[in-house]
Amino acid sequence: MAEAANALATLARLGDDPLSGVHLQPIAGEAAIRRMQSAARRDLGEPVPDEYAALLRVTNGVQINGAYFKSAEHLVPENLDVPRPEIIVLGTEGNMAEYVFDRRDRRFHTINMGFPDERFASFGSFEELLAAVLHDQQVL
Repeated sequence: MAEAANALATLARLGDDPLSGVHLQPIAGEAAIRRMQSAARRDLGEPVPDEYAALLRVTNGVQINGAYFKSAEHLVPENLDVPRPEIIVLGTEGNMAEYVFDRRDRRFHTINMGFPDERFASFGSFEELLAAVLHDQQVL
């Protein structure tokens, strides 16, 4: 499994291989990240974790086989579509799971879609979550 400390570098390497199942987007500019953080502070009550902003500096949204992580432009509006103040949804796996930052325990989780307290897995960092997604989506 990709080590958490190298998950972003592993993601970038896999994104260079068109057959890997990892489809990167162009990086988010600093202005887009600042707008996202400002909107998150205003509309979600706090900024998106810096660890997620680091992903946006590698790829502004990504598809890893059946898993998706949101772009800077879509993260806040999509979280406002189904407001759940306890979490910030960072991405999804099909219509089964969501990748979230839980504001209550300040950790990252894979949850049953729509049910923040039904956790499939928990992680201390976004890179740990990303490493698990790379493994679960069988791109490594």
